[in-house]
Amino acid sequence: MGKYGGNTPINIITISRQYGAGGGELGHILSKRLGIPLYNHQILSEISRGTGIRENILRAADESMNDFQANRLMEFLPAKERSALEADTVFCQKTLYSIQENTIRQLAEKGACVFVGRLADFALRDRDDVMSVFLYAPKEWRTERMMRMESLSYEEAARKLRRTDRERRSYCKYYTGRDWNDCGRYSCMFNSAFMGLETIAEIICRRMEKARDGIRRDEG
Repeated sequence: MGKYGGNTPINIITISRQYGAGGGELGHILSKRLGIPLYNHQILSEISRGTGIRENILRAADESMNDFQANRLMEFLPAKERSALEADTVFCQKTLYSIQENTIRQLAEKGACVFVGRLADFALRDRDDVMSVFLYAPKEWRTERMMRMESLSYEEAARKLRRTDRERRSYCKYYTGRDWNDCGRYSCMFNSAFMGLETIAEIICRRMEKARDGIRRDEG
């Protein structure tokens, strides 16, 4: 099936999400049902292992990179890597994004998996075996959900929702030049408040199986 239909198999699922819409939870459901790895915050662990940057530092810059954070992050690199980057006059937040993008591509090469966030759909845009999903829901529903999940007051949850959505939108625009919520970017868009995460997961799994069935028929 792939991005545009047909009988290309789907091996990789990328999940972009509004804050509070349940992207992380959907990733867990799909990973468990399909028996494939989930890469959410695990992407940061992979970057940390590859660069020497401590994971807690990467978390502080996650999906909201700017020049100040990039310069701070370079301070935590091992001496050899730091010297190489200091010699690179164009080192900035895009250098760190490139590290992340390459990490995502390397993980995808290992086999079927689920990615949550980090613009994985854009990093893997040249692959035909990717199903890109965008998860959204009404603000009020997301606010109430995060109040329950993170023990926040209504004001705290609403403020965090506005800030996180704004950062993710800016992050996407800066690195890809695309609008975060542009439906043309994605294979599917789901309203998690209306459909429920289990139902969405079932639809995705059936779509993957349909693509496999198409390939079997062609081979037969």
